[in-house]
Amino acid sequence: MSSPTYAPPSYYPTITDSNPLLYTFRNDDTAIQPYFIVVAQILFFEISFRLWDRIIYGTWLLPSDFIDIQIGPSSPPQRLRIRKSISSLDNQRAILLKVNEDLEEHKKKPTFDIFDLLFSSLPLLGHAIWYCVIQANSNCQSVNNGTTWNCYNLFGYRIYNYLFSSFSMFTFEYISKLIILRDKKLHNIPFIIRKQKWRRTLGNIIFYPSIVISTITFIFVLAMLLPYVFTNVIPMITIYSFIVIIYIYILTIYTCLLKFFTFITTKIFKFDTDKLSRIKVTIKKYHFKRRLVIRFAIRLSPHLIPFLFNLSQYFYYSGDFLDALNKEASSRYITDYFERMTNSSQIAHTILTTI
Repeated sequence: MSSPTYAPPSYYPTITDSNPLLYTFRNDDTAIQPYFIVVAQILFFEISFRLWDRIIYGTWLLPSDFIDIQIGPSSPPQRLRIRKSISSLDNQRAILLKVNEDLEEHKKKPTFDIFDLLFSSLPLLGHAIWYCVIQANSNCQSVNNGTTWNCYNLFGYRIYNYLFSSFSMFTFEYISKLIILRDKKLHNIPFIIRKQKWRRTLGNIIFYPSIVISTITFIFVLAMLLPYVFTNVIPMITIYSFIVIIYIYILTIYTCLLKFFTFITTKIFKFDTDKLSRIKVTIKKYHFKRRLVIRFAIRLSPHLIPFLFNLSQYFYYSGDFLDALNKEASSRYITDYFERMTNSSQIAHTILTTI
């Protein structure tokens, strides 16, 4: 699709201060979402996944919520290792999981099911393949300034803004489910727990295609994203290190709030008895734990990566430290984005990114 000939508004990138192909292909599957849509998509993912787990597994917890990291001493030489907390196995090299009582209480933990197949892995895989087709059919190198480097960056711009966030959330739960499966296997707990035989059979039929497609999706999308980590993301993290400092500051505040909440509630309530009321059990879940801080950090950090990648599309071409920040913010201009929503492909990209 050829671009219009009118002069671009001031918020459009130009060939003098950015990757020129962002302007050339500005109406061709390149528009990125305003910040509030990104936040809405994150919330939608959390709510839909938790609602599914509640309906199917009887818990509001995500698979990642079952994972706990504990640090324990090992044999000489003295050092710290991650250990398994669900049993007294001698294998100190194993990773994480919860204590025996949690394991018994939640035998029916979330596993690979039809949600992963239809709403998590397949849309992500399809979206990734679609962007490969778009890039292949765009005749990128035949346009002005269509160098290999510029086309490479254009592809990265598309996939990092429309695939990376959903891929990071998918990966978080995918790896968590693999850990849960390993844990079930070690403790001789069936992968699929259903009371009725036909439901167990149906669960097994769905389980294996789901784990295979999820694994293919993980490997395929990771292979697409990984090169840009070295050429774009890590350099921008170094150059815009103040963003990392702000991020660490946010984590510090979050940690302090958890510790303050723990201190106050410990003074108000007594948690040293065996039988706790429901409200005390709920409060105790949010007492300071390393797991909560790590989970918050992992959940938040991936959504900074597309922002950092976008900065490379301006800084690499203009070398202007502050103007790159301004251009990144301007590229998410709300009115411009909704004008492009009249394009059916833009609507499809938004839907696929959300699910």
